[in-house]
Amino acid sequence: MVNILINGLKQTPLEKQKLEIVERKGLGHPDSICDYIMDRVSVGLSREYLNKFGAIMHHNVDKSLLVAGEAETRFGGGVVKDPMRLIFGDRATVEVEGVRIPVERIAVQTAKEWFRENLKHVDPEKHVRYQVELKPGSAGLTDIFKRKSRVIGAND
Repeated sequence: MVNILINGLKQTPLEKQKLEIVERKGLGHPDSICDYIMDRVSVGLSREYLNKFGAIMHHNVDKSLLVAGEAETRFGGGVVKDPMRLIFGDRATVEVEGVRIPVERIAVQTAKEWFRENLKHVDPEKHVRYQVELKPGSAGLTDIFKRKSRVIGAND
């Protein structure tokens, strides 16, 4: 027999509170930068897969890390002493039937474009180093994209 436990809420429900405090991460926050860039990397890979194969191949590119650099600041400017490092991680299809996909180039180019468009004081060539750790997915995950079904199954 399963025991069911019910606990009563001992505080005012959120929707009835007069004030809600939330954290907002702005455009320059490392988490936001990573999320925006990886979203664009996924779009870039999807376009490349569609162009070459007529279908979107397996990829999960939602893991990244922006490692802090070091800058010497002063009023009106400063100097970057040690660049940031953007690490791209997770999975992407890198080859299909002998045709290679330029996954690393797509990831790095996409990041550089994003920095140019959104952070005007960050030079993506000088202020950021890039480390691409996107590896092929497992056979069990990539297999679902090879099946000739109208519905693609879950890939996780």
